[in-house]
Order: sequence, then C-alpha cells, then structure tokens
Amino acid sequence: MAWSPRRRYVWTAAVAVLASAGAATGFLVSQDSEEEEFRKSAGRKAFCETAVVLDLSNATELTPHDRRHTVEDLGAAAPQDIASHFDRLTAWYQHPEPDAEEAARTSSYRVGEFIERVCDINIGGIRS
Repeated sequence: MAWSPRRRYVWTAAVAVLASAGAATGFLVSQDSEEEEFRKSAGRKAFCETAVVLDLSNATELTPHDRRHTVEDLGAAAPQDIASHFDRLTAWYQHPEPDAEEAARTSSYRVGEFIERVCDINIGGIRS
C-alpha cells in the first residue's frame, strides 16, 4: 500500500512532534535532576547560607554592592549548568549595558528560581 503525500506529511509531522516532546521532557528531567543532585550535595549548605541574605525578609538590609558580591560568591559555588547565569548577572551589576538588559533579566530570573528551589528561601518576584 502506497502512502499518499498528505498521509506522509501527517506521519512526518506526528513523528517530529513526538521527538520534540521527548527532547523537551529529557531536558526538563535532566535540569530537575541536576538541581536535586545539588540539593543533596555537600556544597548546598554553604551555598544556601550565602544566599540567605537575598531572602525577601533581609532585602532591605542589602546594598546593591553587597548584592553583586553575594551573587558573585554564589556563582562560584553554583553547579556548572547554572553558573553562566550567575556570571551574566554579575557582569550586568558591574556594567549595566542597555543591550545586555534582556539577557541579564533572563539570568536574574533563572538565578532566583534556582536559589528558591535549592535553598527554600523567598527572593520575591520569582514563582518557582
């Protein structure tokens, strides 16, 4: 039985959708498992002790200078997959260039989400 061009197109599209869904699921599972690994690691305690100053309840006491250094210290202790976001955010704090604002905002959200998930603190403005 020969397949019509339309049937081939539908079949190809269905396979592509399933492959994309599988890849996305794999990415999300690996991201969650990396966070879980870090949660269970020995470095988590020190990381979270450093991050506690970013908690919303402490935010009024934190100067922009202190925030930058805290984010820099956290980036040095962060897992490899999220460390680039800490680096980008630290660079933005040092030199807030308008053309880098969108990337810094994305990194800020990713960093905040990671800290909230791993350390169980509320940074504010993040829904994790």
